Amino acid sequence: MPGRAGKDRDGPGLSGARAATRSILAASCLAALLAGCSIDYGESASEEKAAEGVPDTVAVDILHRVHKDGRLSLELSASRAVSFSDKNQTVLSNARFTAYDEKGQTSTDGRARTVIFYTDTENAEISGGVQVHSAAEKGDVNAESLYWENKTRKLTAPPAEQVVIRKDDGSALSGSGFSGDFSRRQIGFTGPVQGSYVYQPK
Repeated sequence: MPGRAGKDRDGPGLSGARAATRSILAASCLAALLAGCSIDYGESASEEKAAEGVPDTVAVDILHRVHKDGRLSLELSASRAVSFSDKNQTVLSNARFTAYDEKGQTSTDGRARTVIFYTDTENAEISGGVQVHSAAEKGDVNAESLYWENKTRKLTAPPAEQVVIRKDDGSALSGSGFSGDFSRRQIGFTGPVQGSYVYQPK
């Protein structure tokens, strides 16, 4: 049966969902961080004819670092980046990112085989073994594909696909019809949901 979990719900069998809510929102970090990045391919870019059209720029083995207040805050790498200005798209292959906290420690890291970033809307399609781990939340998110809508700050998965949330303590939650509301820090599943919660006495 459909299940829903958010900051205002602690239902039976889903009591671990509230603790995992912040974890699933970490998956939006990849798209949200990309939205704040401006990658300059410079002279290293070369034009290449592709089946889907002619890209403006092609770059291989890119490494993009973002510094904030004199410290490294984000590191983004990809084996290939292809830009199509007529489609307002940048396509990253084998993308990986690491976000760092104020102490220089890894806060969030993730990877995906393909990221299609839309430069006009700052939306993103993330697909292919999507994995995001949050050190702060002590958990990770696994999905085959996710879609980030920047304007509404929502992260969704195709209705039939499973999204799995796992906490480092062994708690887990999985379901289909996933959606996450970044602004409300809330997640929901319209399809079947199952999971287990590991109780940690204080």
